[in-house]
Amino acid sequence: MSGRRRRFPGWRSLRTRLTVLGFLAGYVPVLLLFGVVLATETEVDVHVENGVLTQERISERSPWVTGTVVALGPGAALAAWWWAGRAVRPIERVRAVAEEIEAGGLGRRIGLREGPTEIVALAASFDAMLGRLEASAETQRRLIEETSHELRTPLSVLAANAEVLLARPDPDLEVYRRGLERSGRAAERMRSTIDELLLEARGRARTLDRAPVDLMALVRSVRDETAPLAAARGTELRVTGPAEAVCPVDGVSVRRAVANLVDNALRYGADGSTVLVEVECSASEAAVSVTDHGPGIPEHEQERVFQRFRRGPGRGDDGGSGLGLAIARQTAAAHGGGLGLTSPGPTGDGCVFRLVLQH
Repeated sequence: MSGRRRRFPGWRSLRTRLTVLGFLAGYVPVLLLFGVVLATETEVDVHVENGVLTQERISERSPWVTGTVVALGPGAALAAWWWAGRAVRPIERVRAVAEEIEAGGLGRRIGLREGPTEIVALAASFDAMLGRLEASAETQRRLIEETSHELRTPLSVLAANAEVLLARPDPDLEVYRRGLERSGRAAERMRSTIDELLLEARGRARTLDRAPVDLMALVRSVRDETAPLAAARGTELRVTGPAEAVCPVDGVSVRRAVANLVDNALRYGADGSTVLVEVECSASEAAVSVTDHGPGIPEHEQERVFQRFRRGPGRGDDGGSGLGLAIARQTAAAHGGGLGLTSPGPTGDGCVFRLVLQH
């Protein structure tokens, strides 16, 4: 046996400790009172004998007092056990919910409304944590489902293309070229989809890192980056705004959002037209508007363009993932703003996307 004293196993229980504390708090005063009564409960017998006054102390212990004190012991113990049970009941509820979550899903909540203030606050924090975990798990589930859904088509194209080429008894160079072009387009679509999905997942997980950023410099860098695509389509890409527009935003996510809007305008705008990017900045907010001269979007379709994997008609093979506008709207919402769309409809003259950022 080691030199360290072994503790009673039940002493580790909070309810046992509270019971002992409650019993001592309730029963010790009774014992003290009993001791005081015993010490002061005396009778004085005064009598005169042979002319001499004599006093004699006579102590008497009432059996009722002793019996009452003894009977109160078990009662105090039971009352302390009941009180301790009520005290630890909220903690037991937290433990029970944790066990249910371990056995099932993250949808369970404690929902504690009554009890000690500290325990209620702990349960509320626990519920908030469960909400964040559930949202994270749902995001991961959707990411896996959407990735598998979006990659199924280009993978099928790659597999079918390989089968067609292998089935030709004597393919010439032109057949190989067309097959490789189809494979290249499918691979590019897979790469774009994976990049956008990873970017969106990181955007949901990261917190904003606000810092003073010159939006004009940011937009000009996006213009320079997309200049080759604009030149290939014969599109003029113009930027207007103040000399500088410095505001506290998360530069990485805002740059990606603006790049998505510009890329969208170049893809869907008419070849040989102009894409205009305007920057505005006030004391409370900043805005970036991107105007194209494409076919336009009917009013009943305008909200749908912000849905994930939503692509415009006739652009299914251009390498777009259908996530650009969804990511841009997510960035605007994270900055306390929004992403709006104005379009006269399918009869002309393009669309205006306005990205608003609060600061």
